[in-house]
Amino acid sequence: MDRRLLFPAVAATAWAQQSSPAAAKAEKALRDRVQQFYQLQVDKKYRQAEAIVADDTKDDYYNMRKPDIKEFSIGSIELTDNNTKAKVLVKAKVVVLMPGAGAEALEFPTPTTWKIDNGQWCWYISEEAKTQTPFGKMKTSAAPEISQLDKTGEAPGGIAHPDIRAIQGQISIDTTTVELTRHNRDQTVTIKNGLPGPLDLRVDPHAEKIEGLKVTISKTHLEKGESATLQFHLYGEKQLTDVVEVVATPLNQIYDIQVTAK
Repeated sequence: MDRRLLFPAVAATAWAQQSSPAAAKAEKALRDRVQQFYQLQVDKKYRQAEAIVADDTKDDYYNMRKPDIKEFSIGSIELTDNNTKAKVLVKAKVVVLMPGAGAEALEFPTPTTWKIDNGQWCWYISEEAKTQTPFGKMKTSAAPEISQLDKTGEAPGGIAHPDIRAIQGQISIDTTTVELTRHNRDQTVTIKNGLPGPLDLRVDPHAEKIEGLKVTISKTHLEKGESATLQFHLYGEKQLTDVVEVVATPLNQIYDIQVTAK
């Protein structure tokens, strides 16, 4: 799964890749491809979008159910592997059927993975991501074309018709407000995984760019019942007001932590 740690060596490498002219050129080309791919999804032109899917993911793309995307926006972009792979956060408004409420348009922030394939940026799914769900890992049966969920625990509303809001409610965060001062320079935020399956956390790279603030996370992969802590430390004397974004996958739940320092 998509995991990120805010450790200095990793942060320095990521910053160097993102700030070079080559990275800027790669990011622009990537952004154009992401825009094209998701606009084709909105327009329901799925066959045309196949050209932007990596060769090793085309079968999955053919077989997957296409969500009813009404609109989207491109969020953060993180380039890796010498600008040949990337993680892109796409915020898509998708129509879903809610138990007792009918069709409803909800915004789903979705971490997506991209790589250079045949000389161009292409959307792809890693092998590990293919098996990951909010309810545990997919188990492949003896018949290669049939997969079934590992029902260790039951999803609220049932596997067939899960209640999205109830599922998201099983991930808890003790606060989304951090207030730091010269006399109180440290605060901890705790996130707990109450899902029956594993959870991965990703801190947006923007946190590395907030002058005077250091953010570290204790762990990014949580099994059922485990918790992670985000440590916020204020250094220097500068006042600040900003937001640190944490994404929990595979539900793609975003937590905006408001940070102020006086």
